[in-house]
Amino acid sequence: MRLEDHTGKFSEAELQELVNFICNDLLSTEIDTEWLDVIRIRKDDRSGYRGYWKFKLRFDTQNQIDGIVAVVVLNYYYVRTLDALKEVLAHEYGHHWTLSHLLVNQRIIDVWKERIPIEYYQLRGLNNQAHAHDYSKGWHCCDKEIIAEDYRVLFAPKPYNENHRMVVNFDSPLVQPNQEIKKYIESLQTP
Repeated sequence: MRLEDHTGKFSEAELQELVNFICNDLLSTEIDTEWLDVIRIRKDDRSGYRGYWKFKLRFDTQNQIDGIVAVVVLNYYYVRTLDALKEVLAHEYGHHWTLSHLLVNQRIIDVWKERIPIEYYQLRGLNNQAHAHDYSKGWHCCDKEIIAEDYRVLFAPKPYNENHRMVVNFDSPLVQPNQEIKKYIESLQTP
């Protein structure tokens, strides 16, 4: 994976620390780290986001999905320290891990138009009335955002795993993710 610091604020050692954070501290494999093409740090001013993940599908010779090419963007306007970058990166890598494996291994056709599988909804206590596959019910009710926060809380080391944003910041019945959720997220890597 490549790192691009468009702000010029971070040393090579600090950028390497972000790579090491993914490879050594988060739940990651050689496959999904290969799918992450670049981490881009830039200053997008008052965009409203601290970071985001985007991707393109990669197809084999039989036109089957065999991987992805992904980008994580971290917005220096909101996250200015290495520790803040790590916390946001853990959430964005949560998108990368969960949605990449849902696309490639679980054969979800369009992660932005389909709900996370019903098994996750049941384990997490989500329902179709209050939660959605998109942002139509709010950021905090999007199943992709909830599972990315679950990933961060379950797999990032302290202090980057503290304060699940949907649990502590919103009037929500969600509780901290448990070991069943952890096992579910880990299982996504298996076809």
